[in-house]
Amino acid sequence: MKEIAALVEKAKHDKQIRESVIAKYTPFILKTASDLTGRYINQGIDEEYSVSLIAFNEAIDSFDSTRGVSFLTFARVVIRRRLMDFRSRQNKKSCEISMQTLEDENSYIEYGVSLDRYTQTTEQENRKLEIEEYSRALKEFDISFDSLVGAAPKKRDARSRAVEVARIIAGSPQLLEYLMKNRQLPLLDILDRTSLSRKTLERHRKYIIAIVLVLAGDYHYLREYIQG
Repeated sequence: MKEIAALVEKAKHDKQIRESVIAKYTPFILKTASDLTGRYINQGIDEEYSVSLIAFNEAIDSFDSTRGVSFLTFARVVIRRRLMDFRSRQNKKSCEISMQTLEDENSYIEYGVSLDRYTQTTEQENRKLEIEEYSRALKEFDISFDSLVGAAPKKRDARSRAVEVARIIAGSPQLLEYLMKNRQLPLLDILDRTSLSRKTLERHRKYIIAIVLVLAGDYHYLREYIQG
């Protein structure tokens, strides 16, 4: 992971290195696009590849190696986000109806319904995408959705304290970097900042990490659940 991060940092300022990185990870770009679209992506024909390539370049420019997240994980998120935006624009074009064709009230109603369906579909796809990316992030810590069910504190007060610990970690670049690099909670720092015992922190480790990943990541919909 460190080797890729160092190479990407160099690619930001060296065109030749950037081109070599793109060439090396073209299969990764194509696979990411294929996974989202559910079909084979042709490098020389499909517009989705151009969108993905631009997104990969964007990932190189905006990648921050100090956050402890692997570049490929970050790039996958950026590519899939841009493909979702592209798909949304394409769907919106297909749903657009010329105002000249809206001759009666029924036409307006049908148009409104089509837009509502489009919005609902887009939100569902975005939520699904977030869950997929979140699942990948959890796997890097050997955490599954099934294991989270048993890891969540049963009492509301305990859950609130665990979430507060997660907020402390997510809000501290130093603690977040430690977590992402070592795949472990920064226990000593947390013990200094809270009144929780080491035993409690270790018992709720998976739950705390799961919340940190949501707070520190690009998870718009999942973050709403935590705030709620």
